[in-house]
Amino acid sequence: MTDELANRGMHRVRAKRQRDGWVLQIAGTDEVWIRRLTEAAAAARSRIAEATDVPSGEVNIQVDIHLDEPLQSRKREAVQAILDARRAQEKAARAYRDVARSLQESGVSGAEIALILDISRQRVSQLLADK
Repeated sequence: MTDELANRGMHRVRAKRQRDGWVLQIAGTDEVWIRRLTEAAAAARSRIAEATDVPSGEVNIQVDIHLDEPLQSRKREAVQAILDARRAQEKAARAYRDVARSLQESGVSGAEIALILDISRQRVSQLLADK
């Protein structure tokens, strides 16, 4: 657990797949074995509460899920692909707004912009209203 997390009352829990379940590694306590990852938060809070005499409802945790290779790399690549797609979507949306504004500035009506861009008139209004 890092000092920053500890200062905020946050406990870092490392979950790793093992056998037919998951092992939770929690600083300052023994490992906890659970069958389903969905049980991690409750099990970790309970174990930390026992070790610290803090009510489990007041225990803040961050679960870091660690997968074996090649799954960890594949997960990382998938997350990166999603982030890249979001950036591309944002870039495309900016370009679309710029085209709509340029058309409007050149005297093209909203209805005509809708036809040119193959979108609804309402969408044209949204694009032109966005800053």
